[in-house]
Amino acid sequence: MTMRRTAAATAPLLAAALLVAACTAAPPPGERRSAPADVPDYRGDLRRTGRMPGPAPQPPVRVQWRYAGPAPVTLPPAVVAGAVLVPGDRSLVALDLATGAAEWSVALGAPLSGPVAVAGGIAYATTSDGVTHAVDLGDRRERWRFAGTTDGGQVGVVDGTVYLGTRAHDLVAVDAADGRKRWSVAIGHNASRVTVDGARAYVGGEGSGVLTAVDLGLRRVAWSFDTGADRLVTPVAEGDTVYVAGVAAAALAGRGTTLFALDAASGAGRWSFAPPGDPPMSSFAVGDRAVFAGTDETPGTLFAVDRTTGAVTWQRPVPGPVDRPALVGGGLFLASGGGGLLALDAATGAQLWSAPVDGYAEGVTLTGGLALVSARTASDAAGTVTAFAGAQ
Repeated sequence: MTMRRTAAATAPLLAAALLVAACTAAPPPGERRSAPADVPDYRGDLRRTGRMPGPAPQPPVRVQWRYAGPAPVTLPPAVVAGAVLVPGDRSLVALDLATGAAEWSVALGAPLSGPVAVAGGIAYATTSDGVTHAVDLGDRRERWRFAGTTDGGQVGVVDGTVYLGTRAHDLVAVDAADGRKRWSVAIGHNASRVTVDGARAYVGGEGSGVLTAVDLGLRRVAWSFDTGADRLVTPVAEGDTVYVAGVAAAALAGRGTTLFALDAASGAGRWSFAPPGDPPMSSFAVGDRAVFAGTDETPGTLFAVDRTTGAVTWQRPVPGPVDRPALVGGGLFLASGGGGLLALDAATGAQLWSAPVDGYAEGVTLTGGLALVSARTASDAAGTVTAFAGAQ
């Protein structure tokens, strides 16, 4: 259907253009700021590696802005076209990347429960009522919604297809244009974590320690691997290897926490690493040579594990838990609970700089010389996003 462009229809597009222009305007004298690159996917990309476009802020680091929202902020934000996408009060909110000012919001009817993904100008967000919403960032309207999604589910969008897990324990392929289901594959367990790399999706989540690989071309299960744990953290696909950690329910210690490296084609195990003392583990990052994983406790321990052998190349204590580390170039960044934001040398683990964070840090997104740290003061309390900047 052809739509006639009216002044009302073009107003949102003009506002969006002004937002992008504001975010890319010249910085104040004496400060050089790189143009921000998009970070449209959870953990930096669809493979969930934790790699960010950067650049990261350089010391001395300072707070550029801080946004205090009405809803908990428990995940690092997506950044697209100069807008920072965060949860609002049963809504999706866009902040100006340069100032942190709330620019607009779209009502969703329920709180966000999963990370926001963006592809083709459409933001995909899952809410606590089991609905995935497709929001057009141009006119800020909801284009479609898909019911029955796993609570807290991650979304992967590839070539016009949206992949998501359902409460019926299926992986579903949805048409990105209209939200219609194209096909589904029975997984047999929770499918809230969805990692996509090439021809396969790797699916797992709460309530089960099984990782299932789905062949997206043949639309069938390729293989499954049982970690022997209660649940999975987000798997990472890199090259011909899939990395997955099986952990205990409720982050309990002493329940067989193990990081596995698997052959991506067959699911065969290559090596495994279990932190000494069997502590709880959380999300990890994968660099060129090492997997950066650590303990989900306070204080925590961070390990650099060789990607080829599974041997520990270095380890160091950190003041907070190790969860959702991020990589930019040779730097490793941790928004470490009450320990604030840490910048480390990825090759050695040496601390480069640190910055305090108000509340409990939940993750970091790095682009355009900024580090955007999500934080909360309690699980159900209103959250914040703090933008740290530095010398460029």
